[in-house]
Amino acid sequence: MSDDLMRLEAAVNSLTKEGKILDSIEQYYADNCVFIESDGSSRQSKAAQSEHLSGFFSSLKSFDGATLHGQAAGDNYSASEWTFNMTGGDGGKIEWNEVLVRTWENGKVTSEKYYQK
Repeated sequence: MSDDLMRLEAAVNSLTKEGKILDSIEQYYADNCVFIESDGSSRQSKAAQSEHLSGFFSSLKSFDGATLHGQAAGDNYSASEWTFNMTGGDGGKIEWNEVLVRTWENGKVTSEKYYQK
């Protein structure tokens, strides 16, 4: 399972790196996926996450890139470490440093938790 899971993790991360985060959610996430923020708040479905991110991305002037620092997978869990660079609507630079931990079942992400560094 680890090889298959690593291929799935790499596919999600490839789309993320290209700035196609909404596409990755549509393809690789279960409809009832739970998304948990570092402050403990959550969204309870793929649709809710897509709506949340669509609103966030529309508030940006630009998505300037995503750097994948590392990824790992095993035992139905995967993790990836990222730096996201964006320009806010006001022109200010935004940099997020995050670790994303995903739980997988039957080839789909069923939960994703964010840890900010």
